[in-house]
Amino acid sequence: MARYDAIRAIGESVLEMMRDACPVAELQFPAPPKFELASFNTLVDAQTPPPEGFYLCLWRVGIGGMPRNLPPRRTRDGLVFRPSLPVDLYFLLLPVARSADRQAQMLGWVLGFMHDLPALTGETINRYTKGGPAVFAAEESVELIADPLSIADYLALWDRVKSGFQAGMTYVARMVLIDSDRPEAQGALVTERQLGLRRPGAA
Repeated sequence: MARYDAIRAIGESVLEMMRDACPVAELQFPAPPKFELASFNTLVDAQTPPPEGFYLCLWRVGIGGMPRNLPPRRTRDGLVFRPSLPVDLYFLLLPVARSADRQAQMLGWVLGFMHDLPALTGETINRYTKGGPAVFAAEESVELIADPLSIADYLALWDRVKSGFQAGMTYVARMVLIDSDRPEAQGALVTERQLGLRRPGAA
């Protein structure tokens, strides 16, 4: 279970790990590349195209599959809260470059990086997240799985990002649990049971 800023934390941690591993010299960037958690607005302005780099866009969010009706969340100190919300997060990863050859090199490298990326533990995500308290519990984990788009979805994205869209890949993080801070109402403990049975002829 994670705090409400789990979505931001997942994106930031992936990009920071990517920054640490990127072979900047081999890819021959003319300037330090960007590693940015971006919105589509970053990519659509034809007058000022985005700098070269790697952009991770959250393009879709869904409610997690089964099970949807999760039990109440119980903390280690015995407090009980409403069930966590399971969400599926769909990310679009775009390597953006000025030339086709560098973009192809960037794409090849980042696809390999994401393929080798292990499941992110809560401790790893917290370590790479900027500022603030821990977002995930240490025993939690999140895995980003390649989730190629259908042709229809791909064309719909192309239509939204006409000026900045280059070849990329889509990934999904399934069943990320966002915690509720609202306590769950609980009844008193059952200490006695009354069956309400009477003997024949009793008043």
